[in-house]
Formats: sequence, structure tokens, C-alpha cells
Amino acid sequence: MRGPNRAGLPASRRSTGFPLFLPTTLPGVSGRFTSGTMKRTTKRLLVDLSLTGQTEAGSAVYAWEICHRLMRQAMPMQVLPLTSPFRVLGRTGIRRKLNGLLRDLLWRPVLAGLEARPDDCFLFTNTFVPRKFWRRKFGVVILDLGAWHDRALLSWRGRLGTRTLPAVLAHAAHIFAISEYTAQDVARAFAIPRHRITLAPCGLSEAFLDPPAPLATINTVPLPPRYLLHVGSLEPKKNIPFLLQVHAQLRRQDAPPTPQGDARPPCKLVLTGGESWHDAPLRQAIAEHPYAEDIQILGRVAPEDLPALYRQASALVFPSLLEGFGLPVIEALSQGTPALVQANSSLTQFGAFGATVLDDFEPGAWVRGIQEILASKTRISEKHKQAVRETFSWDRTAAIIRRTMLDIM
Repeated sequence: MRGPNRAGLPASRRSTGFPLFLPTTLPGVSGRFTSGTMKRTTKRLLVDLSLTGQTEAGSAVYAWEICHRLMRQAMPMQVLPLTSPFRVLGRTGIRRKLNGLLRDLLWRPVLAGLEARPDDCFLFTNTFVPRKFWRRKFGVVILDLGAWHDRALLSWRGRLGTRTLPAVLAHAAHIFAISEYTAQDVARAFAIPRHRITLAPCGLSEAFLDPPAPLATINTVPLPPRYLLHVGSLEPKKNIPFLLQVHAQLRRQDAPPTPQGDARPPCKLVLTGGESWHDAPLRQAIAEHPYAEDIQILGRVAPEDLPALYRQASALVFPSLLEGFGLPVIEALSQGTPALVQANSSLTQFGAFGATVLDDFEPGAWVRGIQEILASKTRISEKHKQAVRETFSWDRTAAIIRRTMLDIM
């Protein structure tokens, strides 16, 4: 799950950044859980939302969606969002670097949870659990172990954070994993009994449950009549250079115009995601691509625009090297859009929902798969769309987490 800039979080999903300990309501959530109406003896669960001030990737979406729904389901416990005042999202230059350092050196080890009571319980939606919480009751959500197995997949700050992962898992009262692949990987890598790990998968936001209105432009960029779509950050593990190879080969094999001059418009490649770490070489490769005029970078996309962006795409192309879950895949499938993924990590699970799972990172195989979809104008069946919507539910995942956390409080 996904480096910064998967897509822009709405205002209601963004960390306000201050205070250190937020009120007990989020936008869109009933205020009946405010501290003035709760007894002192009520159990309290503090949910870490610091990621929402750090990235707009799927990891931040997960944190916000779970916290939002836990607050709806909270009784008989009180759910409180915990955020950092030191935002790096939307910051640039020295201010971004300074806020990142203050978050890691001041907020996490010192200020986080400063107003917590001794009997409070915590839920961390990432593995950056400060040492001061190791003796408290806490649950932790594991997205994937990609950085543990290959530290080149993360920035230097992220790599430093993986060093405490064994201790975090050893001290956690319970461990959640967002896919069976991740659960098995955690159990195998750290010799943790599988029963200590509970599946808590991603879900579909409400925007994906109803047919979206068509869109002509996103971020003032006109959407082409035919396009392949990649939703995610531009970080290395997303394997965008491979996708550029596939697109170049696909364009070279496009059918030539007929003698009458008729030709289908070229199938363009549309990428989402704003600035990401270590993305300068990729942006240079895009600028030098032989079909650069057919590649569009939309930047951050508002969540309310994502369903239409998926629905109007010919296919989602998602050649990621590793995913703890793969949220864009179920979002695309829910809109009837075919998805092509590589047979690795958690992505193999989506074959059961109509996705095309390719065995190799071989450009020719991907080109053939795309050409078949374009030629037949393939769409995902209603049966598979319904299966995706019924299987992946944020409310169901929040209920699983809620029951488990109540048991350990």
C-alpha cells in the first residue's frame, strides 16, 4: 500500500496537525462521543493518524478510514484520533525537512499521546511505534514487509524505522495484517504464531459504491478518449519504468491508419501522483520517452474524482514489485475496469475477482494482455464487481479491529 501521493485526501481526511490530542470527533461523525458525555471509566482507544500529515498514499487512506469508522462504532469505548502537529504533506524545501525531523525527534518520542491516561489503549496503523508505548497496550497494523526484506524500497528515514520492527511486534498486544500474504510473511519472518495475527483488509470508500458522473478533465488536464491508468505514487516499488517499456512497445504495435486515413486515437498512459521521493530519474525517463506526448501525469487526484477516472480507463496497469494489499486494484474492479497485475505478494488474490494476473515481468506478455482488452473492449462482469463490493468493506474491517481491541483493553 503506497510513498506519497496516491491521490489527494479530502479535507475531512487530512490531519489538522494541531492539537497534539484531537477532540473526540471527526468530520461526518456524530458528536455523541465527546468527552463531556463519557464517563471517566469509559475505555479509550487512541488511533494514530500521523500518516495523514505525512502522505496521501493508501497507508494514509487506511488510517483515516479505520479511525473514522471506529468512531462510528465506538460504544462502549471512546475513540480518539492522535495526530502530529508537524506536517510534511504539502510542505517543500527546508520547512518540509524541518517538520520531518521535528516529527521524528520530538513528536513521536516525546509529545505523542502526552494527554493519554495510564489505562488507555493504542492502535498504530504503521510500524513507527515510539518506544515509550512499548509498555502500554497497543495493536499495530502491518501493511507489508517490503522495506524489511529490501530496504531500497524506502527512503532513508523509512529504513531507519524498520530497525525497531522486531521489538514492536514482540511488545504488541495484537497484530493486524491487511492481507493473508502479509500475515503469512510476518508469521514466517518473525516466528510469530499465526493466531496472533488478525486479517484487517482494505475496503472501498463510499464514493465507489455508486456510479460516478463522467469527467472531461482532472486538475485542468483533459482526459483522453482511451487511456491506460496507473494510480499510485511514483516511488521505486511501483515499477513505473517497466510500465514505460510496455507502453512504448504497445505504441509501436498500434495499428497503422487505413488508406482512408482512419485510425483509432492512440491509447495514452495516465499516471497519478505528485512529487515522490527518488522520482527525479523517473520523471527524466518520462520526458525522454519516445512517446512522451502520450503520457500524462495528473498529480494528486481528489478522492471524489477517482471513481470516474477508473471507470473511464480502458484498463488499470499495476506492475508493482510488491504490495501489502493493492487498493487501486479493487477500486478499479469496482468500477468495471479491467486490471492487470503481476503475480507477486498480495496481488495474486485479485485473480478471483476478474483481474488479469501475469506471471512474468515480460513486456511482450503485458502488451498482449492489454491488446486483448483494447480489442474486445473488455469490462469486469457485474458478478465480479458485486463480489469486490461485498468482500472488501471498511466497516467490516473496523468492526474486526474494534472487537479485537476491546478484548485486550
